[in-house]
Amino acid sequence: MSWRRCANLLFLMLLFISLSVTTGCSGPAKKDDFASLITSAQAARATGHEDLAANCLKDAFDTLPGKNNPGRAQSINQIYPEILALALDLRQSGRFSLSKTMLDKAIEIEPECTIEGKQSAVVVKEETEKMGEMEINLLKRADKAKDLKDELKKLKLTTRDLVKQFQKGDYDQVARDGRAHLEVLRKTRGVASNAYCDARNLVVDSLLLKDNVTGAIKLLEDDLPELSNFKDEDLKNADENAVEAALFLSPLLEQIAGLQLSIKKYDEAEKNAKRAYALAQTMGGKLNSTSAASLVTLATIMRVRGKYKEALEASKSALPLFAKGKKHRDSWQRCLFTIAQAEADLGEHENACHDFLNLVRVAESKPQRGVSSVSLAVAAVYFRTQGDEKRYEDIKDKAIQLASRNGEPRASIEMVYELLGDGAVSMSKFTQAEDFYRAALMHASASQVEGLEKKIATCKRNRSAAS
Repeated sequence: MSWRRCANLLFLMLLFISLSVTTGCSGPAKKDDFASLITSAQAARATGHEDLAANCLKDAFDTLPGKNNPGRAQSINQIYPEILALALDLRQSGRFSLSKTMLDKAIEIEPECTIEGKQSAVVVKEETEKMGEMEINLLKRADKAKDLKDELKKLKLTTRDLVKQFQKGDYDQVARDGRAHLEVLRKTRGVASNAYCDARNLVVDSLLLKDNVTGAIKLLEDDLPELSNFKDEDLKNADENAVEAALFLSPLLEQIAGLQLSIKKYDEAEKNAKRAYALAQTMGGKLNSTSAASLVTLATIMRVRGKYKEALEASKSALPLFAKGKKHRDSWQRCLFTIAQAEADLGEHENACHDFLNLVRVAESKPQRGVSSVSLAVAAVYFRTQGDEKRYEDIKDKAIQLASRNGEPRASIEMVYELLGDGAVSMSKFTQAEDFYRAALMHASASQVEGLEKKIATCKRNRSAAS
């Protein structure tokens, strides 16, 4: 967390402490001070204190100017979106009753709200009531396997609809409704269930495609305590509860490790990947692919740290595990380019050339979002460093073509262009490198901007020195 975010959080925490928790919004926000009540509600909602925010908004609602007051319209336009935002947060938390209470207040003033393109409180309440009814029905029938199975099928169909909405750009609705499904499944099936994991992955993907890697990691880490409550001895003795927990804990840890690797948290990623691998090795069978993916993560970390021989051994050890288990093509492709990169690092160029060409064939034949475009960029740069400009140009164009697809993660697009920029720098083609870096900058997260700007500045200096 940056110092600025820490400072903002500290400010909001101090503001919350200064408010009364038990009597609505007394204290700095006087009951008849409309503007202060709105500000206090915003601060409370930002720190997750939904009840306090609701009390502030209720008090603010009670202090709205009268019908004939010229300031009423402005006040309604100020409070209406705040009530809707809180109601949606409450629905996301599974607190349907309080959500509907707030929506009733919004419905009361909706006709007077003049905000252009505003959400309809009536429509939001209808959606909330449907979700609440669905949750109640699921909980009532949780012990009826057939009924639950039918409801889970409906949830999966809803998930497909949410994916379509996401592809249209309805990111907020996908994240909101996806979390609602997640909470229902958590209550009906628990964390150790495939249905829950499917819903969680939808929310994780939504967060990742909005460049919120930290939020995705936090969401996944929230489930660790519930799955970690067993001893390794129990697992080795095939205790039923331990086995069930490990089946879901191992891939969860591997998933977290992969995301931590993507934001260069190498120590945490290594720790989680090793734990995931150890559990998967104990279990075998279904978790062979998790063993393989964990090894690829570990191999990547070793290569970053200059341990090329160990990286090559680890990634090669993963290949037979992918063959034994259900093949995860994204992890498999990562394994292939880690092998080829490590061979190139070690100067084994005959093997590296063979494996990079194989990687290109795999990436072209069955492209995976995110990994295939990066795989092609890695291969293109390798062939450029070997003096094969024709192959470089051909593979580079294919990498950019894949990176330009709809739904390609921004992180992958940024990586493709940055890799191509690095490759151009290695050939002292600084103008070309700057163009690639600028393209990468258009898709960069906030944490990547500074590094790319430094690379652009270096290209400019090198150009000036050469002229």
